[in-house]
Amino acid sequence: MRRVGLIGTGLMGTVHAQAWAQRPGVLCAVCAPDDRARDFAARFGLIPCATLDDLWAEVDVVDICTPTPSHAEYAVQAARAGKHVLCEKPLALTLEDADPIIAACAQAGVRLFVAHVLRFFPQYAAAQAQVHSGAIDDPRVLRLSRMSSPPSPGSWLLDEARSGGVPLDLMIHDLDYARWIAGEVTSVYATESRQAGRITVHATLSHIGGAISLIEGGWAAPPGVFRTALDIAGTTGVIEWTSDAVLPLQAHGAVPTTAEQDGAALPDLGADDPYAAELWHAYDALESGQPFLIEPADARAALALALAVRRSIEFGQPVDG
Repeated sequence: MRRVGLIGTGLMGTVHAQAWAQRPGVLCAVCAPDDRARDFAARFGLIPCATLDDLWAEVDVVDICTPTPSHAEYAVQAARAGKHVLCEKPLALTLEDADPIIAACAQAGVRLFVAHVLRFFPQYAAAQAQVHSGAIDDPRVLRLSRMSSPPSPGSWLLDEARSGGVPLDLMIHDLDYARWIAGEVTSVYATESRQAGRITVHATLSHIGGAISLIEGGWAAPPGVFRTALDIAGTTGVIEWTSDAVLPLQAHGAVPTTAEQDGAALPDLGADDPYAAELWHAYDALESGQPFLIEPADARAALALALAVRRSIEFGQPVDG
């Protein structure tokens, strides 16, 4: 059994620890240099490691759940220590930070999985499977929406120099999904609205195969609210779902999502926890040698699209995808 060690004890560290707990004994240690982290270790029955070197000695796989600017440092160190790397999205804040992570893992002969969890939400996975099976023939227009209440006051996410703001923290989910459904992107045009602490971003993606994605994302909903929706129109049909719907995926459904808030808003995980699904997918792929559902090149491409959204907002014109 591969032993997993955790770096990060905030919201996502807690979510990941709860997911790992579904198979007792796999998550065995956490980097715990302070009292809060040591309390976290006690809560989940983990070995508290005062330093990264202590953590490396205990584990085979490292799960990074720290704020985005630290991903590159921890991931590169873990790879050089010979540990497989699981990393929360986005992989990094810039491509200049992301590329050394990918290179370090390749050079060390370890695998890298980036946790783009939307691919593991039942509704989104079901819709992708329908498209892949040819249920609507070629996808032509994708409409994707993700609206959350803003991060709580004092959250590091509100420092957009550290989080990347809406494009890198929130919209990147749907940017990755649009590419998964409709293929590579040739151009991106985005606009942004800011009012009274609320931020909404609209992005239009032109895909190489001719499809267009219209993506809405924002920290603009009332407190505690998290709403998502998808609408995929193909040449012979439409697949649609909204978290407000009575049925989870019209004609093709699974489980709806709602919201909870602690620093950042998260959808209600329901009975089928997508965070557990993604982590156990990665773990089982390490065990079997099978491909990941999202490979490092996919995570890099999603980051590149999020950065393109930011550039388009900055320059007020379309940019290359």
